[in-house]
Amino acid sequence: MTPSIAYLAQGKLYLKLREAPIREIESQFGQTVQERTLKMQRSKAWKNRGIMEMMMPPAALKQMEQQPEATVNVAIASLCPSEDGRLLYALETDDMGGIFAFDPGGDREDRLFHNAEFRVSHLNFDPRHKLIACTTTYRTGISNIATMAIDGARPRDITEGDSIDLAPRWIPGKGKALVFQSAGIGRNREGYVCDRAPFLIEKLDFDKQDVLTLASDPKSDLLGPQVGVDGLLYYIRRPYRSNRKPFSFWHLLKDILLIPFRLLYAIFQWLNFFSQMYTGKPLTAAGTKQTVDPKQMKVWGDWLTPENMKDRRFGEPDAPSLVPRSWELVRQADQGIPEVLAEGVLSYDLRSDGTIVYTNGSAIYAIYPDGNRERLLVGNLIESVTVIDNA
Repeated sequence: MTPSIAYLAQGKLYLKLREAPIREIESQFGQTVQERTLKMQRSKAWKNRGIMEMMMPPAALKQMEQQPEATVNVAIASLCPSEDGRLLYALETDDMGGIFAFDPGGDREDRLFHNAEFRVSHLNFDPRHKLIACTTTYRTGISNIATMAIDGARPRDITEGDSIDLAPRWIPGKGKALVFQSAGIGRNREGYVCDRAPFLIEKLDFDKQDVLTLASDPKSDLLGPQVGVDGLLYYIRRPYRSNRKPFSFWHLLKDILLIPFRLLYAIFQWLNFFSQMYTGKPLTAAGTKQTVDPKQMKVWGDWLTPENMKDRRFGEPDAPSLVPRSWELVRQADQGIPEVLAEGVLSYDLRSDGTIVYTNGSAIYAIYPDGNRERLLVGNLIESVTVIDNA
């Protein structure tokens, strides 16, 4: 039977209930934040208009009036189903983040928690213990695993340290335990994060109060771990890439030789800015060319844009993979050899009947327990996929 799924694309939430058409869900809270910000922006612009008219030339004022109004970035960063048919999702804006619950049947949104201290992502709900597991990310660069009661006040961190802990998933069956991915981070002398170790998979057992490493590979990142009803471990494996670049004398020499040209370019852009402000015209015709920032998406810490996706394209012509073949969905038993299930996998989820649903960024596929595969839909810049039915 075709599963009901939800997926995120460019921070927006879409529902696909079995054979029904795709439906976009908009956050009422996000719309309220955007409307309030636009109202404040217009009020402030009206107050400053008299001062600006006295200080700036008419051409510059006319150009500013033609600029579009700034909007607040509102994005849904994560979602998961709850036991009562509602969807739980993490919402992010420029200044705050929170957890919300949405009832698809009644089109009602309830706010469970929000704050400006940290961001929340990677939600997963356990109906047995009425707990939400999630990731809390702080401005210092660290991310912890946290839990929150479905009717609780705020998430409570259960891991700590100078590390990046992400993507918790409750383990089905008896007991209280979850799996997550973790990587140690390295800092420079100023205290800023400059590099990290490969992600490995940890198991946190609440009953035994113990943390056990389930899988690790010094050459690979192991992402998004889940334990299926079959007791096997599933995860995405991709090649590890360090952010630390080795010293190169030729790169240093190149940077030194380019200093005069970069300085001249900066001076030209400064003069070009004043020319546009006071005459309404740039210094060169090339300055009138409009550039459009390409759409991009952040997946497991990597920014993907149309430019760096070109060399990764493979698969179906109308749904090419946005990640390379080396991003593999694998399955392994305890201390077993990983079995590759699919290539070019950006995100996946497991159904209770053993069905695997995954996306390559352009389409969503299902692998059924009998081995048959089916393409469920084609989309654009799909960031994650979630199964929302339990049968």
